[in-house]
Parts: sequence; structure tokens; C-alpha cells
Amino acid sequence: MKRRAFIGSAGAGLLAACQGKRQTTPVLGIAKVRLAGMTLAELRKRYHNDLFDVMLPFWDQHGVDHELGGVMHGLDYDGRLVHSDKLLWFQGRAIWIYSFLYNHFGKDPRHLEIAGKTREFVLRHAPQPDGWWAELLARDGKVLRGFQGDVYGMYFVAEGLQEYAWAAKHEESYQLALGLMKKLRRHIEDPKVVIAGTPGPGVRPQGLWMVNLNIATQILKRWNDPEIEGIARQSVDAVIDKHYNPDIGLNNENLNFDFGRPDGEENKSLLGHSIETLWMVMDEALRKNDLKLWDLCAGRIRHHIEVGWDWIYGGLAQWVNVDQGDYVWPVERPVGTDLEFRFRGEYHYMKTLWSLNEILAACLKVLERTGAEWAARFFGMAQEVIDGKFSRKKYGQPGYMLFAGRKMIQQPHVARQDNYHPPRQLMLNLIALDRMLKAP
Repeated sequence: MKRRAFIGSAGAGLLAACQGKRQTTPVLGIAKVRLAGMTLAELRKRYHNDLFDVMLPFWDQHGVDHELGGVMHGLDYDGRLVHSDKLLWFQGRAIWIYSFLYNHFGKDPRHLEIAGKTREFVLRHAPQPDGWWAELLARDGKVLRGFQGDVYGMYFVAEGLQEYAWAAKHEESYQLALGLMKKLRRHIEDPKVVIAGTPGPGVRPQGLWMVNLNIATQILKRWNDPEIEGIARQSVDAVIDKHYNPDIGLNNENLNFDFGRPDGEENKSLLGHSIETLWMVMDEALRKNDLKLWDLCAGRIRHHIEVGWDWIYGGLAQWVNVDQGDYVWPVERPVGTDLEFRFRGEYHYMKTLWSLNEILAACLKVLERTGAEWAARFFGMAQEVIDGKFSRKKYGQPGYMLFAGRKMIQQPHVARQDNYHPPRQLMLNLIALDRMLKAP
């Protein structure tokens, strides 16, 4: 079915959702709902096992550097170490994951110890004399790549530090997180700055607002800071009013510094990023008690999933370039891998585990508050693809394929595992399931 025909068949309810209007949609009774073929209690048991009996032991045995601190991400499915490099992204994410585990799942001192040791490793080796932080470190902390414009590693460190500050009651970590957020804000306000992964100077990706908002919301739930409050407001405005393109009903990933649409980027949407960012706006909307904004995000999440879902092979397309059937996509080389993907056409059909994790997180948020049937349906579809295509469980291995082509053909070996999106999804959804199971 052609894209235009499909969108038309979705009907007025989908259009209303994209415009932020309340829609008439089937509502499920939470007590009777089944997700991915499981009751809520069965799903909770399964997710608890996935997290505490499989995923965390895998990282504890193979990825966490108990000797020197930090985490190594160059792992094959079975945990075999392919390389021992330590990308700053993964270090900041590890601080957050283990601090969040400590804060929300029983205050296990081992989790806080791992977070603290990773923090010490990062602070000892990553900050450089020029005030920026190295992007890539060796196992022993030697700088393999200095700062080359990839601000995301520093953002992830800020996210980790603020969560660790709450876990360890550590004021210095909180102040470091604030300092990084404010330093990075000044940096991205320079129109000459090139953000890694963008087409050129002055282009600001949606992903930049995503990390700013996600960290700001977490900070503001616990502490008051006027500048962080300003970052949250600016980020929500950018995502909802600037990156959203009403002509296609989707969020553009890249905008100019003045929020104009760069030539050639007007019809593009990085679908998983939009879904992930929108559920973060939903969290901020709940913090602000803005239910109208929450409803708007839920509708837009649905639309991005509907447009991006591969109705033939399953999974979510990476990008869409609406109506550009002959478009030749730039070669995609996922960070930390030796994979290479080439696509031509309206859709960029690289499939990713992380985007499915974000669908699971977003859909459960919608289902918990609204009981919307579509959220339960897409939740089940995403879980089915994870289990059937990305998981290596049926091969007797604990790891996951992270990136794949359209048909998601299994790769015999990989050189990277993800210490962030899968455990984050499990943790957030376990917390949501606990709330749902306790609801009257």
C-alpha cells in the first residue's frame, strides 16, 4: 500500500491525533489488558527476569570494568570482548543506569559502587585542559580521541551525574551536572558551531533538544534551578512548535539555527528519535501538569509509529523522506560498529533495537494513562520483533543485534552491545507496570 493511501485509510482519528485533538479510539480495561500475549503480571515477571537475571549479569561479567572503572561496550552476543575502548557516551550512560537502579530498585550497594567507580574513571581521564571532554578513552583512560564536536557524551555524563548525586547525596556531582548543562547550552547557542552528525554549521538536531529536555526534567523533579527550567521550556518549544512540520505531520530532525528548514531536510523525519523525544515531552508535561500537551504528544507518537512501521517485514524504519522516492540516503555507519548500510527510496530501512525500545516505553506510557488500543497493539508488535529478530536468546546467547537491514537478517557476530536503551526501557516499564498493577 502506498504511503498516501495508508495515511488516508487511518482516518480522521489519526489526523485529529496529529493536530492535538482528542480522538475517539477503543479503550482497554487495564485489568484485562494483555500485552505481547501476556497479562500485566506475566509481563512484569518476564521484564524483571530479563533485567536482573540476564541483562545486568551479562554487563557485570563482561562489560563493567571492576578493576579500573567504567564500562567496555565492544562486546559480541556472548560477551566476548572485541575491543576494550570506552566511549564517553557509554560511561555517562552507565553512571545513570546504575544510579537509577540504586534509586528505584532496592538500593543495592553494588549498583552504587559501579556508578561511583565509573564516575571516578570518567572524572579522572575525560576532562581536558581546554575545558572539553575526550570522546574516546582506552581501557586505562588514555585519550584515544579528544573532543571533536560530539557533545552527546558530555550530556550523558551530565545525566549520569545528576542521578548519582541523588543516589549518593553527593553535592559535587550535582554541581558538575549543572555546570555541564550550562556550558553546553552556551556552546550550542553559537550559530557557527557544528553539532556532530548534522549536515553543517548552524544546524541543530532534534536530538539536541531531546537530551537537554530529558536531563532537565529529571533535575527539576528534585531540584529548582531557573536556568534548567529555561532549558526545559526552550526544548519543549523546539520539539513541539519548531521541529514539528505540519505539512507532513512529522517532526523534522534537522533545523537551521533560526529554526528554518534546511534545503533537502524539509520532508525528513528520524522516526525513532521523534518517538523517544515525544515521550520525554510527555514526562515534562506531567511534571508541569499540562495534560493538553501530554495528549498532543500521544497523538504524534502514534502518527510517527504508523508512518514508520514496516508493514511487510516489521520493525521501524530509521528515516522517511516523504514523497522522495528516488532519494539516495547517505551511507549509515552506526557508532561503535563496522557495519555499513546503503538505501535508496522514500524510506531508510535500517532497523534498530533502540527504536523498538522507545516504542515500548512510549506505548506503555500511553496505555497506562488512556488504555488506548493502538498503544497495546504497537507494544505487542514491537516486542514481537525484538524477541523474533533482535534477541539472541533462541541461539543460547544473552546479547542482542542492535542494527540490521530491512529484513533484519541475523549477523553471526557483532562488536557492540547497548548498556542504555534496553535496560532503561525495562526499568521504566517495570515501574509503570507496578503502578498499573496497583491501580484499582
